[in-house]
Amino acid sequence: MVSGNFFKIISMVLNKGVRKNFREGYKLVKNDPNFSIKNSLKSRVVMLSGEKIVKHEGQYIISSFSPPLPSDAFSQQAKATPKKENVFTQQMLAQRNAPISFFLALTYNCNYNCDHCSAKGRTSEKELTTKEWKSVISDLQEMGTSVIGFTGGEPLLRKDLEDIISFVDERSVTILYTNGKGLTYEKAKSFKENGLFAVGVSLDSFDEEYFNEFRKNKNAFKNSVDALKNCRKAGLYTMMQTVLRKEDVTKDFLFELFRFGKELDVHEIRILEPIRSGKLFYTDSREGIFFDKETRQKLIQLQFKINKKLKLPKMITFAHTESDAKYGCGAGTQHSYITPNGDMLPCDFVPLSFGNVLDKEVKELWKEMNSIIGLPKSGCFANKINKELQTYKSQVFPLERSLSEEICLKHQSKTYPKFYRAMQGK
Repeated sequence: MVSGNFFKIISMVLNKGVRKNFREGYKLVKNDPNFSIKNSLKSRVVMLSGEKIVKHEGQYIISSFSPPLPSDAFSQQAKATPKKENVFTQQMLAQRNAPISFFLALTYNCNYNCDHCSAKGRTSEKELTTKEWKSVISDLQEMGTSVIGFTGGEPLLRKDLEDIISFVDERSVTILYTNGKGLTYEKAKSFKENGLFAVGVSLDSFDEEYFNEFRKNKNAFKNSVDALKNCRKAGLYTMMQTVLRKEDVTKDFLFELFRFGKELDVHEIRILEPIRSGKLFYTDSREGIFFDKETRQKLIQLQFKINKKLKLPKMITFAHTESDAKYGCGAGTQHSYITPNGDMLPCDFVPLSFGNVLDKEVKELWKEMNSIIGLPKSGCFANKINKELQTYKSQVFPLERSLSEEICLKHQSKTYPKFYRAMQGK
């Protein structure tokens, strides 16, 4: 995949801003006794594996799970280690002062009723106020979080969304995740002017009838298509968020989906798999829905093929990103999540609470959670524990801290994913 990105890589090397980011990064690690240019380059090869570099408004996106180059957010990501010295050593051991990304669920309210939604069935008597969310964001940025995502429920239902987005400074990039209902061009343009970098709009199929039924809304397809067009026109980095059933993971379906994405002129299509959450939490019998190991491997192979097609949108999959061949699952390590009422979770699909940000400082809660989570895991953490969590029928989700700690300690990983092994020279 490095060869397919050859000209983009040359363009990046010639870019003054990118070179500045690299010089800043080199200054951080050059005196570290474990720093190795060879191992650093090996990790960059892993980083580029299966990816298509996209240039958007003078910035380069290798993965939308990380900040673009050049940016202050990229520098923020590199510096977010517990100690200022021996930064390379801490990076290669996955020791961070903050996750790369934090997703903030601004509300559980939604105008759709999707079975697979992680927020389905969860309620919140109280949502954090605008002031409280701003305080959380200040803490996240001080910790070193470089990507802040706004999700729900449906975040567009928060009337203060634009105010919250505008509060995030250049140390982090922001991404809005939405079903697209009511996302007009005027709103998209205003979000962009107030600092929003990217939008991910849910659109699971090129088949209008199927998608409307899947999302249980007769206008869902039109809402998503209109929103994607409006975001693209407004200059936002525009992503289709697509949840695929197992039976849809075929070459014919994927190429048709990406040709459709090309017609909409989206930059990227993110492929997600259904996870046992929401109404699917206690479901085991839907053989055509949930992925197995072979399905994920097939999807990864299709990602490599599609990303070689220059005229199609970029394809990114959790199956590849979270695999042992890449970064592993970042729940509680590279990524974390805060509920509308302030509970901190490893991710939205892992309903394990480690406390509330209104009761304890964000950075302290995250350090405690991170120490218990341990190393990034090979494959989705939610998929590893969802069957076990089905036995907690008498409990309210997210589970309280003592149970959460017990489960996480039992599932700690003992090996590093390939990106970290490459940095370690293994």
